[in-house]
Formats: sequence, C-alpha cells, structure tokens
Amino acid sequence: MAFADAPTGRVRHYLGAWSAVSLLQFFVAEAATIAAWRGPTPYSRRLNFISDLGQVHCGTHGTREICSPLHALMNVSFGLQGLGMVIAALLITSAVLRVAADAPAVRAEARLSHALLARAEESAVSGRPRLTPPLSSRGGLAAAIRSGHPAVAVPWAATLAVRILLGLAGAGVATVGLVPQDSNETIHLVGAGAYFLCGSVALVVLGILWIRRTAAAWPVLLCGGSSLVATLVGGALALHVPEPGTFERFMAYPITAGIALAGGVIAYRFGVPARQERASRARA
Repeated sequence: MAFADAPTGRVRHYLGAWSAVSLLQFFVAEAATIAAWRGPTPYSRRLNFISDLGQVHCGTHGTREICSPLHALMNVSFGLQGLGMVIAALLITSAVLRVAADAPAVRAEARLSHALLARAEESAVSGRPRLTPPLSSRGGLAAAIRSGHPAVAVPWAATLAVRILLGLAGAGVATVGLVPQDSNETIHLVGAGAYFLCGSVALVVLGILWIRRTAAAWPVLLCGGSSLVATLVGGALALHVPEPGTFERFMAYPITAGIALAGGVIAYRFGVPARQERASRARA
C-alpha cells in the first residue's frame, strides 16, 4: 500500500508521533510541582533531584529536606512520559522511523524490499541456493531484511534497537512514577537508570540513522550524546558532584527534548502527502 494512500497507517503514525511529542508535558508538571513545594528550604534545580518532587512523604531523604504536596502530579507525569514512549515505540514502524518519515524514502524502501524478495524467489525457482529460508510473498521489508542485504538489514536492525530501547526507557520512567524514591529506592533507581541509559542511546542511534535524511538528525544526536556522556559520568561519580540537580538535568532533559523533537519531525513529515493532496484538490 502506498505511503500517502494509507489512512490507517497515517492514524497509527500520527498517534505514535504525537505520543512522543507529549513528553513535553513533563516540563509543565515539573514547574507546577516546584511552585507548590513546601520544604523548609526552597526547591533548587541545582541541588535537588527531580525525584524529590515525586516523594510522597515529607521528611529527610539523604541530606535533603523534602515536602512536595503535588507529588501525585509529578508521578503521573512520569507515568505519562513512560506511556508516551512505549506507544511511540510500538506504533511508529521501523520502515518509517529509519528514514524520518520521508515519503519518497519509504516508497523506495518498499521497492527495494520487493526487488530483493523477487530475486530470492527467482533464485529458489532456478535451483540456485536461496538467499534466505523460504520467503513469503507477504514478507515485504522483513523478507528483504532476512535476505541479509546490507542496504536494509543493518539500518533496520539499528531501527529495531531504537524502538526496543525507547520502550525500555519508557518502562523505566514509568517505574520512577509508580515507585517513588521513598517507597523502594532500589527499584526507583533501576527505573531511572533504564530511562537515562536506554533513552540516550536510542537518540544517538536514531540521530546517526537520520543523518542525510533530515536536518533534525544533528539536534537529536546532540541530545542523545550529551545525555549519554552525562549519564556515564554521573553514574561513575554516583552523582556526588557540587550541583547534583543540575547534573541530573543534563542527563534527563535532553532525552525528553530529543524524543519530542523526533516525534514532531515524524508527525510533520507524515502529514506532508496529505497536505499536498489537499493543496492539489484546492487548485483543481
């Protein structure tokens, strides 16, 4: 089915893309929760961790005095972040994600898939060794991938890794919301670690895939790279730094911004064929 003539596909990808964009709600929830802070000292983005805002009970945690009346809002925001990432990972297909939803590139991918599939089947009929095990005529891109052709196999594997990492990062940040730091700190930290590490690596791989596909590749790559470096350094130092809140935000903010940017690019580009079609009808 053609890229521009697939209304069901458009709905699916729009939902996935806007689910990624929805991560921006985190910044609104964070600002509102900070404004409601009731600790003995004002909340500091430089010294306090983000998770302090989701702590359920007022009291001391480590060396920090915490009291966050809107902790429920912050934890719901974490959960919605995770849900948005998981939905995006499930609904945005590898074929669309790997070429940044560029309609001509998606069509080219489909043509390449069919060509490789036909070549494999011709090889089987002529008695020469197959490129792959028996291929289904409905295999499409998956059949081309199984052929081992590097033009599709390597980038597709990388895109699949992006989707898996995005889903794991989403599950991690959802865990942060479901298990606040004063509930079970070990599980909470595991969830946060999954978010930081998987989210940053996903953006790095996606940015590399998008080079020569869209100018957005560079900010996506920058977001992922900066977060990954901060995550590795922060993990090595256990965030024992002069401004732990600042450092944690160098780990977290770029992931949220990068995924939202990627979703925005896909949503915009997926709408291009529909906008062109409407413009053509208007001129007719």
